[in-house]
Amino acid sequence: MSVTIKDVSKDAGVSIKTVSRVINNEENVSESTKEKVLRSVTKLGFKPNKSAQSLRSKRSYMIALLYDNPNKSYLADVQGGILQACKRTGYNLVLQECNHEDESISSSIIEFVNDFKIDGLIITPPLSDMDEFLDDLDNEDIEYSIIAPSTKKASSPYVSSNDYDASYEMTSKIIEYGHQQIGFVKGHNMHSASSLRFNGFINALDDHGIERNFDWIQDGDFSFGSGFNAGENIFSLKNIPSAIFASNDSMAAGIMKSARMKNIDIPDQLSIIGFDDSPTAQQVWPSMSTVKQPVEEMAMHAAKLLITQFDGLTEKTVSKEFKSEIIIRESLHRLI
Repeated sequence: MSVTIKDVSKDAGVSIKTVSRVINNEENVSESTKEKVLRSVTKLGFKPNKSAQSLRSKRSYMIALLYDNPNKSYLADVQGGILQACKRTGYNLVLQECNHEDESISSSIIEFVNDFKIDGLIITPPLSDMDEFLDDLDNEDIEYSIIAPSTKKASSPYVSSNDYDASYEMTSKIIEYGHQQIGFVKGHNMHSASSLRFNGFINALDDHGIERNFDWIQDGDFSFGSGFNAGENIFSLKNIPSAIFASNDSMAAGIMKSARMKNIDIPDQLSIIGFDDSPTAQQVWPSMSTVKQPVEEMAMHAAKLLITQFDGLTEKTVSKEFKSEIIIRESLHRLI
């Protein structure tokens, strides 16, 4: 038998109208009364009727994920994390693919939000790095939370990861394994995470007294194809590195393909290291050493950050930086 608003009213010792006000996050309810009602809601497992609430509040109970990312594995993890939060709170998720190079992106997204009565947005890179776009959303009073922000971090709800520290640590681990000739493939130049990962790599080289070779440093965009092209460029050189660190697993897999086509043995002749710990990292052979980011957990937290801005049933959630983990597998060969 389902729990009703009347059951919550009786358990909390308040009127049905008061329970309704708390559920709909209305004003003129004291904090002590609100806490009492929310305790009863949690205790009884009460789930509000979102359809009825939507009619009363003129809200859709829909949130949207904005993305422009060639890495489908990353998108799947982000979507999975958000859906977990939606399932717990009764919200629905809408996916909206964007083109960060579109000059009309702000007007298009604002129109999308208004037309479909979207309650709020979860914004991923590189859109999360576009301050002018975020300012346009602010001017329209559109609620949002950010995954991996840049300068808007201080003023907007966000989740991030320790990209710089993780890249520095992984580079140090590669050096610890005896490698001194190390290449690097950068990520998309519009992603703030790309520069953080590259800077972590460069500073680790400098701190360990390892010479930089810029012929071994290539541009990429997080796609498999860009990794393959980077590998082709590096392997065309007279001297090649003993290890290549790529800014994500898809590019690392592209490098691996290029190396295989050139009959370069992995890992005896070349160690390849990725970032993200996507399914690809365990599916290739040799399995890939990489940096594991808790992407699903980050996305779930981003959804909670968004929902807590307009849903009185959601506990207060704060912005957070998540820690990454170094994963060593067969693709990193020890030289010493």
